[in-house]
Formats: sequence, C-alpha cells, structure tokens
Amino acid sequence: MKRPRSIILLILWFFWAAGRDLDSLARYSTTSDYYILSAAGLTWLFFAMAGAVMLLNAAGAYYLLRPASVGYPVLLSALGAGAAQNVVTVALAMRDLPGVRNAYEVGRELRGLPVRQEALDLIFTPNAMWTSLAISLVVYALIGWLVYRNRRLFIGTVGYAAEA
Repeated sequence: MKRPRSIILLILWFFWAAGRDLDSLARYSTTSDYYILSAAGLTWLFFAMAGAVMLLNAAGAYYLLRPASVGYPVLLSALGAGAAQNVVTVALAMRDLPGVRNAYEVGRELRGLPVRQEALDLIFTPNAMWTSLAISLVVYALIGWLVYRNRRLFIGTVGYAAEA
C-alpha cells in the first residue's frame, strides 16, 4: 500500500532525529548541550533526556513503518520530549552564554569544522538564542500537526488511509 507524502516526511524526520540524538550521545563531550547541563551540575540529565528522546524518536520511526495504536501517543511523546529538551537547554544556556559559546567553539574545532568568530558573535546573543528556540518550537508544532493529521493511521491500525 502506498504511503502518503506526509507519512514519508514523518518517517524521514523521526529517523533523522533518532540519528542526531544517537550521534549526540556518542560524541557527548563535544556537544554544547552536554556542557550546558554539566556546568549546571546536571550531567545525568543530559544522558537521561538525550537517551529518552532518542528512544522515543526511534520508536516513532518504527511505528510509522509498522502502525499500531500505541504509535500515535509515542510520536506525540517524542515531539513533546524533544521540545522540552530544547526549552530546558536554552533556559540553562542563558545563564552562561560565554561558556556555552566557548564549548560550541571547542566542539567544532575537535570535529575539524571551521570556526568563524563573527558568526559566533551573532549566534550567542540572548535574542538569537530565544529566536532559535522559537523557531525549533514552531518546527515541532508543524511536525506535531502532521502527526495529528495522520492520526487515523494509528486508530484501529487502518493502514495508510490519510492523504498528504
């Protein structure tokens, strides 16, 4: 049976998100999120949040490929947990923007990526941080809307009936 484009987009999103989270866990010491939480004495929270969000995203991708009634709440939980992780991280980052900037710079250098000081000057300001959080929350809301729009896929496991 043919999958609607919106389901294909959701599959791509959740696989990408799970992969990104796995990469973050594997290379935790070079991530800004790890620095932010460890600087606040919450190192354990980095692993708890990143691990939970990664598992929820992977489960979401699975249930998009193999629909089941539990898939709908799993997808919504994955999106909610990812959004909450962003809110917590940005809120804590605002307490030490120079430290976060330094951690970001070191992380890029360790991965062999270029570091442009003028770009860092633009990124690590309160306005830029709040704006990036707002944009990420809008993206989560749009993905959530797609999940909601395709909820019939999971209710009674009817198959790919929704159209993109």
